[in-house]
Amino acid sequence: MNIVFATDGIYPFVLGGMQKHAAYIIKHLAGGEHHVDVIIPDHSAGSAEEAASLFWENGAPDNIRFHVIPYPKLPRFPGHYVVASYLYSRRITNYFSHKISTADIVFGKGYTLWHWLARPIRPQIPVIVQLHGLEMFQPAFAFREMLDKMLMRIPAVPIIRLTDYIFSYGGGVKEILLKQGKPEETIFEQYGAVDDFWLFPEPAQKENGLVRKFLFVARNEYRKGYHLLFETMQELVTDNETFEIDIVGELPDNLKIADFRIRYHGNLTAEALKELKEKCEVLLLPSLSEGFPTIIIESMARGLCVAATDVGVVPKVIDDKTGWLIKPGDSQLLKDSMKAIIRTSANTLRQKQLAAYEKVLNEFQWESTVNQLVSHLETAAHDYRERIARQQP
Repeated sequence: MNIVFATDGIYPFVLGGMQKHAAYIIKHLAGGEHHVDVIIPDHSAGSAEEAASLFWENGAPDNIRFHVIPYPKLPRFPGHYVVASYLYSRRITNYFSHKISTADIVFGKGYTLWHWLARPIRPQIPVIVQLHGLEMFQPAFAFREMLDKMLMRIPAVPIIRLTDYIFSYGGGVKEILLKQGKPEETIFEQYGAVDDFWLFPEPAQKENGLVRKFLFVARNEYRKGYHLLFETMQELVTDNETFEIDIVGELPDNLKIADFRIRYHGNLTAEALKELKEKCEVLLLPSLSEGFPTIIIESMARGLCVAATDVGVVPKVIDDKTGWLIKPGDSQLLKDSMKAIIRTSANTLRQKQLAAYEKVLNEFQWESTVNQLVSHLETAAHDYRERIARQQP
């Protein structure tokens, strides 16, 4: 099968969950029977040859070919990301128009196929899109956040309506697509996974002493909920609670608390983060909206259990056995949950950590995930050809 895979960046050139997901898909398709043309922007590689040499450690496989397209450089203004996304999607259309007929299916991440789908006439080739968590349709907890989500719906709504098929997480995320009028038979469930870097060697048993050791990893972005954690930590310090927390991600000095229990690390490499996770017990994820945050399963693979808000597909991974679910947007509930975790026995914590690790082993490994993704692509391509054949006189 010939696949065109359009992305707005891949890890490690671009940091982010969607970009890391794209990179894992590419690596697990390498050396297989499918030929994949991968479109990436020029964020870190000026040419396809340069991108390939930087991405592949042992040389590029014969069945994967990179195509580098310049990403629009715009000044920052309200909605600049949406405008840049449209311009980039138009460049993708223009670049591939002369060779798209060789594809069996076109697979696009995010808004990359916005322009391709919006054309009044396009080739009879099935298109499948992955918009991940559909956070733009999830509740907003601030006026600025509401405006941002309204802007993101500008491309999301027509993409959902026009794409032939769509990848979705299950649960509440799938419900969003159904409410947008997407037929259920065109929705394929697809999740992220962890690779051997996080799974092996198997994490050592946590000591789980008297001091609860939390971990928070996120960008300084409103929907990630650090403002709620900041307020909660201030109150825990005032209450002289027994805890420690390591915070990973760049933060301004005015959002840092000077206390021996709180350690700020800035951005870390994957290797450094993996080492830090060995010393922590519970991952905190107080997000206001999410899709399928890979930080959860990557942390579970290192033996952490998780306290996360009930958003996106988080409930598929986190339950009473693997951690704690918290109502989003409420600092009081976050504080109550952290206090409850602080008082949780070492044995109870260990049971949750073991359950979390086993869940990742059984449900979220990349080999099975990519095999399922390819199966979905093949099903979509076959279903589309049959539908087109039925429509012909």
